[in-house]
Amino acid sequence: MQLDTPRLVLRPWEDSDSRVLYELASDPAVGEMAGWKPHGSEEESLGIIRTVFAKPSVFAVVLRAANRPIGCVGLDRDPQILRKGPKDAELGYWIGRTYWNQGYATEAVSEVIRYGFEEEGITKIWCQALDSNRQSARVQEKCGFRFDHRGVFSNPYVGEVVTSVSVLSKKDWQRSRRRSSSQSPVHG
Repeated sequence: MQLDTPRLVLRPWEDSDSRVLYELASDPAVGEMAGWKPHGSEEESLGIIRTVFAKPSVFAVVLRAANRPIGCVGLDRDPQILRKGPKDAELGYWIGRTYWNQGYATEAVSEVIRYGFEEEGITKIWCQALDSNRQSARVQEKCGFRFDHRGVFSNPYVGEVVTSVSVLSKKDWQRSRRRSSSQSPVHG
């Protein structure tokens, strides 16, 4: 499964990505903002590729021009994680620090939202961000998520943190897309 955007290719992670993943995920700023400990070795990164990133609907975010992973985006439908409805999913994403503030996260997240609603039959997508991670919250806002509630999340790597939990329903996403296309100028 591969998804394409103007600047990105979203594809499954491969074992050969372990070196690049380690370079990106060993940065403490990336892991801390996403709620996980920095990777300690290329072998650890390979293990993550073979377990966590091997789940369906988890994609390497690959910069098309360089054919190089720059981050990760995915949907998790595990009902024990969500404790939500059967057609709900949780969105997760991160981008390597070198690539921050260039719109890559928004571009990748937008495509995965489309994929989830149009191809996977998802009706609601949940997402959370640490309250200190304004960049992630801004990505969610740009993609149409609405604040739902705050929660306390206890993580063995970063301790107890406050998160903002946002949600996007398929109906709201469709309404937003119709509004956007009706506001686009007509060329002719």
